Amino acid sequence: MTREPAATTTADGAAAQPAGRRERRRQEIRTAILNAALELFADQGYATTSVDQIAERADLARRTVFNHFPRKRDMLEVWANERRELVAARLDQDAARQASARRQLELQMEVLAEANEQDPRMAHVISLGWLSELGTFESPFPIFETFRESVQAGQECGDFSRAASPETVAELLCACYSDTLHRWLQAQQHTDTPFALGPALRAKLDLILDGLAVHRG
Repeated sequence: MTREPAATTTADGAAAQPAGRRERRRQEIRTAILNAALELFADQGYATTSVDQIAERADLARRTVFNHFPRKRDMLEVWANERRELVAARLDQDAARQASARRQLELQMEVLAEANEQDPRMAHVISLGWLSELGTFESPFPIFETFRESVQAGQECGDFSRAASPETVAELLCACYSDTLHRWLQAQQHTDTPFALGPALRAKLDLILDGLAVHRG
């Protein structure tokens, strides 16, 4: 049976927890903060939720929340990174690695559509949270690096025109994704005819990539 290392003693004589136990506790606290933040952001909005409210909901000290997340936007970044990890995992599959650059971009939009459709509440919080952060002009809207990499690969193999830089195309794709996601969320809440996110993203992606494609005679 595996045993954790015995607790050591600090300089002041206090018992220090083993590293494994400390890390588990750290993760438990982060999860409690993120769960509390998600509930509050979804219920009353990102901009109007304070760190004090998050701390109270998580039953933690305000300072503890700041120790783990110095800014509210750091919580958004955790959830955005989870989206990026889903995309990276799909691209790491053998079939995706061997696919054309265009197919890789299609797969990325498919993964994002699936993630948002499976958890609309999270999608709502991330979308409106980043829009609130944009209002501060402190940081640009996050860009999916995998978009840029796929566009660059398509240009290098001659499938995509080099008329625009990979960075510019990636920014355009991210803007398209973010705007479509926001419209989808609005339609879910405020109209009688919500639309499917996946097909909408695919249609717009096709328009962008058709314009970027190199047409061989």
